[in-house]
Amino acid sequence: MWSETIGYRAYLKPYLKRFFSFVAESIPLTGKEDLLDLGCGTGEVALGFAPFVASLTGMDLERPMLEEAAKRAQAMDRRIRLLHAKVEDAPEDLGPFHLITMGRAHWFMHTPAAIARLDRWLSPSGRILVCVPLQNPDDAEWHRVYSATRRRWVKGIDRELLKLTVDQFFEGTDFVPVERVVAFGERKLELEHLIYRALGTPSTTPAILGADTGRMIAEMRAAMEPYFRAGPIMEKHVTYGLICRRRQDS
Repeated sequence: MWSETIGYRAYLKPYLKRFFSFVAESIPLTGKEDLLDLGCGTGEVALGFAPFVASLTGMDLERPMLEEAAKRAQAMDRRIRLLHAKVEDAPEDLGPFHLITMGRAHWFMHTPAAIARLDRWLSPSGRILVCVPLQNPDDAEWHRVYSATRRRWVKGIDRELLKLTVDQFFEGTDFVPVERVVAFGERKLELEHLIYRALGTPSTTPAILGADTGRMIAEMRAAMEPYFRAGPIMEKHVTYGLICRRRQDS
C-alpha cells in the first residue's frame, strides 16, 4: 500500500517546483480553474498547483494518504477537498474540472472505466496532465546500481504496471497530446537518504519486507558506499508531464 511510504516520501524523486509554473504557463491557467488530482497521495501534485488555480480536489483510495494530504494543506494554509474513492467508482456527476492531474500512480487508473470518468468530469476544452519525476535522466551508474539492488528485494507489486509510460497512457483513446512540459533541477543526495528512498518505495517498504528489511538495507549500503566515499553527491532531477485534450476539442 502507498500509505506505507508515509514518513519516507520526502526522499523520493521530487516534483520540481518550477514544473508547476511551466504547466500553468503552457495551458495557460488564469487562477480561476478547478483542479482534480487523481491518486493524489499526500498531495504533492495538487498542492503544487495551489498558487495557479481557484480550487483543489484530491481523490485517493487510501485514507492515511488523504489524512497526510490534509495535514500538508493545512500547514501550507491551502484549502483542498479530499475524496476517498476509486476513480471507477466515484460519482459520475463530480466536477466539471478545468484541469485533471495524475502523478506517480497513473498506471493504476489505466482502465476503460477510469478513462470514461475522466471524459465525464473534464470541462469543455479542459486539459488532463499526466506527470512523473523521471528516475535516472542522466543515466548515472550509481542510480543503475541502486535500482538493480533494490529490485532484488521487490515484493508485492506487479512490475508490468510500472512499464506504462506517461506517453502511453492515452494511446487508443479519444484524448490527444497538446504539449510536453519538462523541468530540470538538481539537489544534494546523501547515502542515508537513498536508503530511505528505497524504504519509501511501495514494493520495498518495511511493511512489505518484514524481516528482510535489515538485509536489504545492508546490501543497499554496501552497494552504494563506493559512490559516496567523498560525501554527498549531486543528483539530477527531471519532472516530465504530458498535457492532453479531447480529440474533438479545439
